[in-house]
Amino acid sequence: MRSQRICWVAPCAAASFLLAGAAAHGHPVLSFNEATGGNATNQNQSVGWQFNVVSPLTVTGLGWFDQGANGLSVSHTVGIWNPSGTLLSSVVVPAGVAAPLDGQYRTSAVAPFTLPVGTGYIVGGQNFSTSTDRLASNVSHTVDSRISYVDATFSNLNSGFVRPTQFSVAFTGFYGPSFSVVPVPEPSSITLAFLAATAMAWFAQRHR
Repeated sequence: MRSQRICWVAPCAAASFLLAGAAAHGHPVLSFNEATGGNATNQNQSVGWQFNVVSPLTVTGLGWFDQGANGLSVSHTVGIWNPSGTLLSSVVVPAGVAAPLDGQYRTSAVAPFTLPVGTGYIVGGQNFSTSTDRLASNVSHTVDSRISYVDATFSNLNSGFVRPTQFSVAFTGFYGPSFSVVPVPEPSSITLAFLAATAMAWFAQRHR
């Protein structure tokens, strides 16, 4: 009986570990073709973009676009505001290569939080005239299916780190800031979770 118990518990523990590990790592909610579009002017203001959430998703990190993946020229404070204007989370993405790359973005981890369905979210960050980091606009982009892109946004000059609410004439951008989310589970992960739950239920029932 003891050997049988070890046989069942080990696969279940392994499955739980794999699923927990998958949930801990995010992926960029937005990517774009760096060969397209142009560069917006770096100024002392906050920039970003507005989006709607069409299906709940969990944010794991906030980042800033790193053209060439060779490090950021300055530090950027990045945050996400909900539709009512409340800052949900913010973090400093440091200059250089201290923050790891997540896709095209140097990304700093945050305590995971969920964005419920809603319209009018904004991700934004503080930019500077001294920055030499590319602020991409009018690019060809791809977004996570759980959100819909609305518009590029910006704030008044010399306003510091604030929610950028003014819409731009750019049809995509400003990247700049973005965020990472927990990926949609792959079918194989869903199957693994089901098998793990079934095995654990069987084990509990057998040894009740």
